[in-house]
Amino acid sequence: MILPICVACVSVVAAPVVPARDGKSAYRIAIPDRPSPAAKYAASEFQRLLLGVSGVRLALVPESKLARAPAVHVGWTRRARAIFRSSMPSPEDGVGIRTAGRDLALVGGNERGTVYAVYVFFERYLGVRYLAHDCTVIPKRSEVVLPEISFVYAPPFMYRETLYHDARPKAIAAPQRLNGPTTECDSSVGGKIAFHPYVHSFCKLVPPEKYFAEHPEYFSLVGGKRVGESVHGQLCLTNPDVLRIATAQVLEWIREHPDVPIMDVSQNDGNGACECEACRAVEAEEESAHGPIMRFVNAIADEVKKRHPDKWVETLAYAYSTKPPAKARPRDNVIIRLCHAGCYHHGFEACGLGANLTTYLEGWRKLTRRIFVWHYAANFAHYVSPVFNLDGLAKDLKAYAKHGVNGVMVQANYQGPGGELAELRQYLAAQLLWDPTRDPTEIRREFCDGYYGTASAQVQAFLSLMDREAARSDTHAFGAWDPSTSVRPQFVKEGLDTLQSARERCSSDQQRGRVDKLMLPLWYMQLQWPEKYGLNASDAPGLVARFRKVVERFGITHVCEGGAPNMAGWLEGMAKRHRAQP
Repeated sequence: MILPICVACVSVVAAPVVPARDGKSAYRIAIPDRPSPAAKYAASEFQRLLLGVSGVRLALVPESKLARAPAVHVGWTRRARAIFRSSMPSPEDGVGIRTAGRDLALVGGNERGTVYAVYVFFERYLGVRYLAHDCTVIPKRSEVVLPEISFVYAPPFMYRETLYHDARPKAIAAPQRLNGPTTECDSSVGGKIAFHPYVHSFCKLVPPEKYFAEHPEYFSLVGGKRVGESVHGQLCLTNPDVLRIATAQVLEWIREHPDVPIMDVSQNDGNGACECEACRAVEAEEESAHGPIMRFVNAIADEVKKRHPDKWVETLAYAYSTKPPAKARPRDNVIIRLCHAGCYHHGFEACGLGANLTTYLEGWRKLTRRIFVWHYAANFAHYVSPVFNLDGLAKDLKAYAKHGVNGVMVQANYQGPGGELAELRQYLAAQLLWDPTRDPTEIRREFCDGYYGTASAQVQAFLSLMDREAARSDTHAFGAWDPSTSVRPQFVKEGLDTLQSARERCSSDQQRGRVDKLMLPLWYMQLQWPEKYGLNASDAPGLVARFRKVVERFGITHVCEGGAPNMAGWLEGMAKRHRAQP
């Protein structure tokens, strides 16, 4: 007679996972015998980061050479497959981290996920922080002893991008788990989510320089005249020849860029929707200016699906076209990219400025299974001016997750290094795009502790001053505005006092430079509006020189959105304006 085993009475004690202790280790890093570029990169990053934490450098070996040694399995080795047999990570950048026996396995639902699993492991369990392009915090440990781990996670936003100049290198984009097309993430880190073109593609689908002279009817009728411009000019979307030409161009793009998953078919920048009788009739029927766009995009998406069922077609809901159509529904292979319209200071759900965004977001959500958001986060007329949106940005990113958005791009100073609070805002956004349940205050604290060191408390006090300004009910901001209408002299004075105190607490020249960079927006207000912000004429030349020194130290090229680098011209103007008097 075979007696049943009482499972509750069997005690299994997990073996300790100790990758490093007192400068020694019995572990090696196992990779598949035929590793992908991402698996090799992920393993080398594990090796590098563990060396930084513990001083121990583990050897990398193919799994077939491992024998019986305990190992860290990076990528889908046979052992890793056995460990994760019951719970596979999501194919949309999902990560898996699990201990089993004396082994640790780090895998991903796709190639990027494998790389991300390494960064998440060191962040979540060993306190590493990937704060900025010039700052990774790696705490030192004499021993690395891991608890029992079973962690499988996929971010709610499958597309995550912060359009900052310094967010592009893969050395920071990959650790911050940013996967947008402007990053330099190649196959070694699992690639990125690519688009072609990026947006505003009507002028590329039917180029006015090629067609307008002979076929002005292809372009939007505005105020009784056809407009062949790439800004404030659109296409006549009910013209069958326009549809034929545009469809052929999209199919050509797919042939030219076979590895790009998303083709863009979207309106040009600005306004200029076609006012011809046929386009107006569609608008009336759809009760939205997006009606003609949606029907046009759907027709192209149908042809794309016939030939390339794995491709997506993206279009904007932007400017005049944010309201969803009443009848047309996006095809299953269409992505809607809704553009942000809402108060920077208070968030779009809490403020009347851009109040329709919530309505439109919910309306699109009912129509499509894929919606991205283009979110704005800088004053594009004054890149270096104070922007009181840290709280509002966090609220908005959390709101997008709540509303089921699939991807977000946060646009700020994309044209050059620097920009007001660029490093902090990039880190805050990246953390919330990966995990929108995180506490923004904690994110800000860990950034300040790591980036400003001994000046952290005073920098956080300065951020609290910014929060106070953002909470005011009488000021709002969006897109591009005159900052002298929203920045009070009291804030500039208190901010400078607080940051000067922070500077005095700095323990290194690097920290002092970073605090000086925080002062730039306040100096900018003084130099631009000296009378309002209390800048004495005798002090102004010295402030211009100090401003220039910080700008040159950090390579800041742009004072506002525009073509050529424009900081040099602005500084020249300030030097002339504030020239020392005899």
